Amino acid sequence: MRIKYQAKELLEKYDGLFTSKQAFSEGITSSILSRMVKVQLLERVGPGIYMDPNIFEDEFFIAQLRLKKGIFYKETALYLYNMTDRTPNYMEMNFPRGYKSNFFDDLQIKPYRQIKSLYNLGIKTIQTPYGNQVRTYNLERTLCDIVRSPHEAQKEIIGAAFRTYVERNDRDLNKLLYYAKELKVERKIKTYLGVLL
Repeated sequence: MRIKYQAKELLEKYDGLFTSKQAFSEGITSSILSRMVKVQLLERVGPGIYMDPNIFEDEFFIAQLRLKKGIFYKETALYLYNMTDRTPNYMEMNFPRGYKSNFFDDLQIKPYRQIKSLYNLGIKTIQTPYGNQVRTYNLERTLCDIVRSPHEAQKEIIGAAFRTYVERNDRDLNKLLYYAKELKVERKIKTYLGVLL
């Protein structure tokens, strides 16, 4: 009976998803975690990651937990901002240059890597559709990222994202132009804005 209570306490404290490190800090051992999984009080969704077996899996949050240096990027960031209605086939994440992981394929991650100054530019925390907090870039940085090297198929997504952006009350054109300058896409950004404003 105690094990059931412990599982319930962990799930309530960490909103249904937690790491083994968090469990250890609560005095739960790895053998107790294994027992909780065996009797289906918890589901192990990855190395050191546990969740309530009765809730939907938040793949964004799980990817963030497993790839701590990852920042949701490009079209995945647009999706998190509700700026596109297309559900990504894979998650795009940005990492510091030189970062490697064996989890990219398992988590369906398309990795990008940048120098530290660009990697750290405009990081923000946002809520996933399941209510968990993950890291992405702010909206202005995201718009600059998607125009940097678009594929032909992305042009429709980019146009729709800019149309939605100019209608938002929280848009910040000065910030957008600042990021455009930093990421060397000023001309492209001004072209999109020129058509819409």
